[in-house]
Amino acid sequence: MSLFSVIGDVLWILALSVMASATRAAWTRISPETTLPMTFRQDGGPGVRLKRNLALLIMPVAGFVLGLALVVGNRSPHAAPDQVMILFGIRALVAPLLAVAHLRWLKAALGVLEAEGALKPAPGL
Repeated sequence: MSLFSVIGDVLWILALSVMASATRAAWTRISPETTLPMTFRQDGGPGVRLKRNLALLIMPVAGFVLGLALVVGNRSPHAAPDQVMILFGIRALVAPLLAVAHLRWLKAALGVLEAEGALKPAPGL
């Protein structure tokens, strides 16, 4: 296992932990029957909505599956050194971008729910 594989793994672990932490915090503030906006129209209004469980878990689970697929490709014994570097670059770029995308969506979704009065108060406040 090369150093680049380990660094790529660390980046995915950090990205997934940020996503899981934010998801967990939102989970406690949203009741189970609440629907979260998954898309937003150009005017900023909510579009498609899904139930809390599915909506909050889609992005972290998709990130985990994508990370596993990239690990399988990166650990191939037949990979040339240039392929290993390219996959490392992809992993190093996609992991934080996925985490940022999740956090941006979550902030927007929580903003809509806050405006609708559908959020519970944050714990400890």
